[in-house]
Formats: sequence, C-alpha cells, structure tokens
Amino acid sequence: MIRLATLAALAAGTIVLGAGLAFAQDAPPLKPFLGDRTHGMQLYQTRCASCHEAGADRTPRKDALIAMGPDTIVNALSRGVMRANATGMSDDDIEAVAIYITGHAPLPKVAEGPEPNLCAHADPIKPGPADWNGWSPDSANTRFQAKPGLAAADVPKLKVKWTFAYPGSKNTQVTVVGDRLFLGSNAGKVYSLNAKTGCAYWRYDAKGGVRTAPVVAKLAASPSGYAVFLGDDRATEIALDAMTGKLLWSTKLESHARSMLTGASAFLNGVVYVPVSSSEEIATREPDYVCCGFRGSVVALDAANGKLIWKTYSVAEAPKPYRVAGGKNLTGPAGGAIWSAPTLDPRRGVLYATTGDSYTDVDTDGADAVMAIDLKTGQVKWRNQVTAKDNFMVGCPPGANAPANCPSPVGPDVDFGSSVMLRTLPNGHDILIAGQKSGVAYGLDPDSGKTLWQVKLGRGGAAGGVEWGMASDKTNAYVAIADGGRGGTPGLNAIKLATGEVVWKTPAPVLPCPAPQRCTVAQSAPVTAIPGVAFSGAIDGHLRAYDAKTGAIVWDFDTAGAAYDTVNGIKGAKGGALDATGPVVVGGMVFQHSGYPGVMMGPGGRNLLIAFSVDGK
Repeated sequence: MIRLATLAALAAGTIVLGAGLAFAQDAPPLKPFLGDRTHGMQLYQTRCASCHEAGADRTPRKDALIAMGPDTIVNALSRGVMRANATGMSDDDIEAVAIYITGHAPLPKVAEGPEPNLCAHADPIKPGPADWNGWSPDSANTRFQAKPGLAAADVPKLKVKWTFAYPGSKNTQVTVVGDRLFLGSNAGKVYSLNAKTGCAYWRYDAKGGVRTAPVVAKLAASPSGYAVFLGDDRATEIALDAMTGKLLWSTKLESHARSMLTGASAFLNGVVYVPVSSSEEIATREPDYVCCGFRGSVVALDAANGKLIWKTYSVAEAPKPYRVAGGKNLTGPAGGAIWSAPTLDPRRGVLYATTGDSYTDVDTDGADAVMAIDLKTGQVKWRNQVTAKDNFMVGCPPGANAPANCPSPVGPDVDFGSSVMLRTLPNGHDILIAGQKSGVAYGLDPDSGKTLWQVKLGRGGAAGGVEWGMASDKTNAYVAIADGGRGGTPGLNAIKLATGEVVWKTPAPVLPCPAPQRCTVAQSAPVTAIPGVAFSGAIDGHLRAYDAKTGAIVWDFDTAGAAYDTVNGIKGAKGGALDATGPVVVGGMVFQHSGYPGVMMGPGGRNLLIAFSVDGK
C-alpha cells in the first residue's frame, strides 16, 4: 500500500507537500519572466517521463500532474516521496520541471512570523471527558464519540461555522483537548487553534511534512504540564509544549531514507508508541536503487525525553541478499509498513498493530498481518497473517518485462491501512475488528489472534476495500469500502460485531460530476460514529451522515462545493477530496479536513479545515 486510494496517489510519483508553501489555492498564471521551458522539458524527459507518460498502477499520468499544480510537484521533488529521484537537482531545476509540466509558477513561500488571526488571550489547557485526543477518542480506536454534544436529530442541521486554510495537504486529522484544536500539515506547519472561533494560539514550523494526528498528554517535563506528540515524513517524532508550541525534543526513529510516519502515536503511562511506515514501494523504476531494505516497526519512546525504550519490527528477519537481478543483489525480506495508529489494550498489557504488504519475493509472516506486542518489552505475543505472499511494488507489470526491483509474482496489494478496533461483546468477551484492502472485515480473538469470523464487503484491491479506518458502537462496526474504479461496490456497511453479519449496506451516491476529477465516489476516508449516526467521507468531497439503524443518509455536505473566506484571512479557499482523515466530533461541533492531492481536485492540492455546528451557531 502506498496504497490506499490516496496515499496511493502519493505513490510513484508524488504528492507530499513540503514546508514553506503558501496557502493552497489555484496556481497563478505563467508570468512572462519565466522564459524558455526547454530546460524543464529536458529534465522531465530524463527524470520523469518513463513513469508519468504512460502511468501505471497509481502513478499519475502527465495530465494528472498538470491538474495538481506546481506546488505539489515542487514539494514532491524537494521534500516529498520523490526527493530521491531529484538527487542532484537544484531548486531552480525543480522549479523548471514544475513550470514545464503545469505552465504555472509555484506560489510564494509562507511568510515568517505570527499567524494573522492570533487569539487575544490563552486560557490554561483543561482536558475534558469528551475530548478527541489522537486517532480516536479512546485508546481502543473505535472512533466512537459517546458524548458528542449534539443529538442525532441535530445532525441534519449542521452548517459551516468557520473555516481555516493552511498550506500543504494530506494534512492531519484534528485533535481536540478542552477548547483547543491541534493539527498539522504536510507543509510542515503545526497549529493550535481555538475550537469555537479558529483563532490561532501558535504555529510551529517542523522540518518535515506532518500528517499524523497529534496526541496530547500530561507531561511533567513540559513547562505547561502538557505536551503534543506527532511525527513527520522524515520518520522523526517530535514533542511540543501544548501551550506555546515550543519544541521539547525530537527523535529520529528510522535511518532508512524512505521511512516516514503516517499513523498517529499512542500514549500510555509516560510512554509514546509510534508506528513507522515507508514509501519504498515506489522505488521500482529507479535504475540504481537496490530493493529492498525497509521493515515496518513500532517504537516505544520515553515521553519525557524521547529516548528509545524498545523497537519491534513487523518483519522479524533482517534483509539479506537473495537473488541477482539487473546486475544488482536484491535484498529481502522487506515491507510490513505500519500505516495506522496502534490500538492499546492495558488490561492485557499489549498493543495491536496492522501491517502493510511485502516488497520482495522472500516470504515473511510480518506482512498483511495483525500483531499483538507487549507494551513493556516489545515482544510479539502473536501474529495473524491473513494474506500470504502479497509481494507488491508500484509499477510492476505481470510478465517478463518487469523492472529488476519487482517481486515475482506480484501480489494484489491488499494490505492493512487502518487500525484494529477493540470492543467488548454483550457476553463479556472482547473482540478485535480489522478491515483490509481486500474488502474483508475480520473478527479476531485478542488473546490468541485467531480469526473468529470474516466477511467480504467489497471487491477490494490496490485502491479498494477498507482503506483508512472504521468505527463501532457497542453493537455494530461501520465499515466504509473504497473500491475505486470500475466494478467495485463503494459505500458504507454496518456489520454485527459478534458475527460479521451485514445489518445494512448503503451504496455510495453517484452524483453529476462538476468536473472530471470529482467523479470518483470511493469511500476511503475513516468513519466516525456518535449515538445514532455514522459519518463517512468520499473522494468526491462529500461528507455524509447515516442513520445507524437503517443506513439512510440524513445529511450530505459537499466540502469542495464552495469557496470560503477563512478566519485566517484567505479569500476564496476551497476544499477537495476526503480521504485519510475523518470527522472529529466534540462539544457539538464537527471538524473535517478537506483536501488530498493526487486523488482529485488540484491545482496545488486544495485544502481546508471546516468547522460545523448546529445551524452554524
């Protein structure tokens, strides 16, 4: 999985925006001083054309790159997942490529200094019982808000209260603690905002793009008594003082050049547990790259100082040479990236993690698996690999003409991109619910990892199945299916926790497309549930609320359908695709990040944080 209908588009070519960019709006027209585009064309032909002219798997074609805008391209090459392909290129070279492809100049950088909408005063942080802290309001990752501050009957009356535009895209899901929001951007900007008004308390400029949901915890070592933990696309975990945004510590978790952090951390008893993922899957066509060496992991850090306590790899065996191809000694096993937040089980003293696919021919039981890891020691208690030999690299065709870095045979790319949910059934027994890109949902025994039931809910595939996450109340799991492309069955499903029996299935509505980029209705975004309602977002930008009993759609809002003048002074800001982040419900408000480049809607990767309240009040 570079996978998921969307991180998917990040794959093989592209799309992590870098720090220092202006707010993502339509790119300006090409200015006369840009001159001859010959240099950019030559660089494109030698560096990019072999992959992007034809397009393969999730590699965007050149026409898709044009729609993304120059900032997306500049930052993919300068600090995103394509930076290895830009080795030896100057900033002017990178800009020339972007100008040649799009016909537009990159936007100016974000000005240094304070945010334009600073809050007049800052009250002490006061955590509340209904906070949404991290990936889920609970450490069991159920994404269920028991005390939303609004009733199911209020949901159809939700309207926009305020909007906030910020640079980068593939930005983080919001964390809400007390009256404060914490969020980050893939442009490396981390913010603390007021939940009611959107005014800014502070901004921190990270050294890498940030996309992991922040986690706030009480910490004596922090001047304010509270710290914010989050990770960047350089596989570095950072801790900030929650009141001021000042850096407390930063720790590099992985030396592999393609490593990055995408899943939220988890905090318990003074320890931060961090999942580590990778973009090595896109290195297929790099002629000098020796595949593959990355192994996914969970890292335990001392929250006070960032020092390593333990590190456990999903693929237990270290890579070693196993065959010669294209004059290179390929190494394996590799893969097993951990894309999602770990799920904590303090009673059993373990955490649960789901893993990505394998990158090589060498067999490993650490890919496409659910794992239980001891919280104190990092020892693997059990591992359930649900799909063996899912050996996948982006751009690997079947047959004899595959690049040297490709595994053989090539797997279907149906790994895990979402966290498991831990629930207690009416009979008192616990169960884990896992969702795979194959379109299969599983019920697992948390003591042994044994599969108790499984149900096929969609076609599945590289851009299908369960992508970023599910939600559950005490009775049902709410499972969104992406299934992008033809022949899929995108939509939202409710299934019984105890058996996997389908309670209802609501297909994704197919609406008139205002633009070709908005015709994809895949529901790959993580689901959120409150009593009586489940929320699910779609790639076409629509956020919908479903009646939990019947599956009827009770509210539908197009997050990309209008332009907004934002609380931080951006005129005509627009949203985009809903994909890697889900809605957060706290205190009668719903917060949703809109915008994810490469899936739909450029230019530049539109992005917006939208705050909803009942009647917009």
